[in-house]
Amino acid sequence: MKTELTSLDLLFLVRELKSLEGARVDKVYEQEDDKKDFLFVLRKIGEGAGKQMLRVKLPGLAYLTEYKSSFPERPPGFCVFLRKYLDNSRVKEVRQHAFERILEVVFEVKKGEELSELTLVCELFSKGNMVLLEKDGKIKGLLESQNWESRTIRGGTKYQYPPGQANTPKLTMAEFEKIITSTAFDSIVKTFAIELGLGGVYAEELCSRAGIPKDKKRLSIDEMDKAYTELGGMFHLQIKANSSDGEVFPFETAKSNSPSRKDYSSFNKALDEELTDKMISVSDARETKEKQTKEKKITLIIRKQEERLKELEKSISENQRKGELIYEHYAEIKELLDLMNSCRKKMGWDELKKRYEGHVLVKEIDSKAGKIVVEL
Repeated sequence: MKTELTSLDLLFLVRELKSLEGARVDKVYEQEDDKKDFLFVLRKIGEGAGKQMLRVKLPGLAYLTEYKSSFPERPPGFCVFLRKYLDNSRVKEVRQHAFERILEVVFEVKKGEELSELTLVCELFSKGNMVLLEKDGKIKGLLESQNWESRTIRGGTKYQYPPGQANTPKLTMAEFEKIITSTAFDSIVKTFAIELGLGGVYAEELCSRAGIPKDKKRLSIDEMDKAYTELGGMFHLQIKANSSDGEVFPFETAKSNSPSRKDYSSFNKALDEELTDKMISVSDARETKEKQTKEKKITLIIRKQEERLKELEKSISENQRKGELIYEHYAEIKELLDLMNSCRKKMGWDELKKRYEGHVLVKEIDSKAGKIVVEL
């Protein structure tokens, strides 16, 4: 199952997410047990009118979905924060930062009679994060503070992007050639994957399209020209979303022709169908386990309560019988107690015990507790 988007995936995804521009935020949701799973419900009026739902599943996924999971009635803190500032705001722009795995959604927010902008930055890499920025780039709020070797992300500071890699779609031939010739990697596929930010799958696809063995280290001038041309072409391919062997692609690839292939009307649709069902299955399994655990706890509580009820019923029955016996022998007991109280005024407990030792009614005299036990 796909667990993260590559930079190239995000490039194609953003093309389709442009449909969100002009929509207004209706509601924001966040899971309580997984505080990195968000759902943004948006509504659009006019052209393309209707409801759209953007799911952001950190650390590595974002896509439009048709499925709304159950969410807590009382949202977690960061969700409350997002609702406060983004409810009814209008999506002005959806974009990818450079060729990074960073999705940005610019919102137009009304403050009194004036309009201002807030940018939601979704970092779809490493641990993942979500940061809301003021127009000047200052962090207004964030999902979690993070410390990196090259940057620190915390509230009230200026947001810093991670150290930039090559903005691959905008590379000139000279820049491309410099990367290829100066790489320290021992194979061209690793250079394509890491230096160009394509990731393993699309690095292999570029090798396939350019007819270059993926384990080759150095390229000839002709191979470099071919690779550069094919690379540029990949960024402008028509979206023909498909899935194959658990992978989801925005266009036709060498890996698209397996027997398990499925075609989709959009890249978002492919991601939604392939990922959401599996996530729901995982979520359902977790909920089932939690439900079973709760049921076991409830069953245990009920069993203990039933045992306690039986004890109480037994106690009630015994006490009721004791009361009946006391009532039946009331005169004898009263006479005995009156005599013992009279004797107690004249003698100590030890002497009292000796006097009544072997008495037909007296079973025990507890001097410490001042208690007399009778047997009826």
